[in-house]
Amino acid sequence: MSKANRRYRLQKYRLSKAFSVFMLSLGVAILSIFMIFALFPKQIAPYSPTQSFDKLLGCDSVHILGTNNIGFDIFSQLVYATRSTLFIGVVSALICLIAGTTVGMIAGYLGGIAGEAAGGVINFFLLIPMLPMAIVVAAYIGGGHLSVILTISLLCWCSTARAVRAKTMEVRASSYIKILNSLGYSGARILFRHVLPNVLDVAFARFIPSVASCIMLEATLSFLGMGDLTQITWGVMINYAYTYGGLSLGLYNWLLPPGIAIALLQASFYMISQFFDFRRKAVRESAISQQEL
Repeated sequence: MSKANRRYRLQKYRLSKAFSVFMLSLGVAILSIFMIFALFPKQIAPYSPTQSFDKLLGCDSVHILGTNNIGFDIFSQLVYATRSTLFIGVVSALICLIAGTTVGMIAGYLGGIAGEAAGGVINFFLLIPMLPMAIVVAAYIGGGHLSVILTISLLCWCSTARAVRAKTMEVRASSYIKILNSLGYSGARILFRHVLPNVLDVAFARFIPSVASCIMLEATLSFLGMGDLTQITWGVMINYAYTYGGLSLGLYNWLLPPGIAIALLQASFYMISQFFDFRRKAVRESAISQQEL
């Protein structure tokens, strides 16, 4: 590699690193604000989410985002809804992480017809249209936070499983695993003591985007009336605003804030995931460079 080429790659790496650190900082800052909302809603929200005032008040110093058709303070509802929204997203993503990692490892380690069949099941779930199937499952299971979490978890585990399966197949082909097999180690021991630590980075890389996807799916289901409408979330707020005239009356102070909050939270998870993507690419490129030398 020429000196000019090395200098160019070093400059590119430094710029990419600086940008990724900036993205991480901004993403963590946005996420931290929402975490504070979720942990301390009583200290931040000026009113209870069910305290009534005059209906459809505009934005002012007393009601920052005005009030809705029932007279509830919109900003207070937005703050209190953060906890439910994050809870559903994080718990659903954790279930997807556990299920996807387990299925992906088993499918990647089995090999042969059984492994191909397991891979076919994963690909089948990946081909299912997410939103129509989520609506069908949600309608069958019923309302409630638990039902929403189960609905999301049943449909969002497959992308993690596919990534983990590919990594497991790579690890299984290594000489290290072949030696363990030749020594008579059981498949379960090899999977959970030797394969699992090598696939965790791939699994956790899928976790952060999975949280964002789960939050978006919950908001979509709630907007369509398929979620738990008795518990306030950002999606439920959008549903009520749209159903009771927020759009037709031009009450954007009622309709837009939960949508903006969802967009900001999605952006924060994307920024954080981009940082970890950069770290993985940097490690991979470093290994390639060492091999070239």
